[in-house]
Amino acid sequence: MTLLRWRDSLSLNVPAIDNDHKRLFDLLNRVRFLDLAGDDPEAIIDALSELLLYTQTHFRREERLMELGNYPGLDAHRRYHREFTDKVTEAMAQFRANSTNFRANNIYKLLANWLVDHVLGEDMKIRPFVAALAEAQAA
Repeated sequence: MTLLRWRDSLSLNVPAIDNDHKRLFDLLNRVRFLDLAGDDPEAIIDALSELLLYTQTHFRREERLMELGNYPGLDAHRRYHREFTDKVTEAMAQFRANSTNFRANNIYKLLANWLVDHVLGEDMKIRPFVAALAEAQAA
């Protein structure tokens, strides 16, 4: 699998969210790069930990914007977010337990596919509810 590349088709035209998504792409690509470079498993765990922390920060920001914009699908969207953080946490535990057989590439594929699908499928639905919010325009 190649590295994630930001495309205009992924943009919500909501700077606060788009910038977060770009950062998540960068963090995921870092995990993949460390794996390709054959880096120390602890470096990969550190990168995954940073990804998890930033993911949680992003989800809080996005959910706050959805609250402000009265997005009707907020509860379901929150569940998707929890599923993702659970997947990252589980993948980290599996990798930590057996970094030889559970390659970071597996984690990368799982999370990259989820993120792109989520942005295109779910996050696009929130655009009309949050785009006009001042908080959403802050980059």
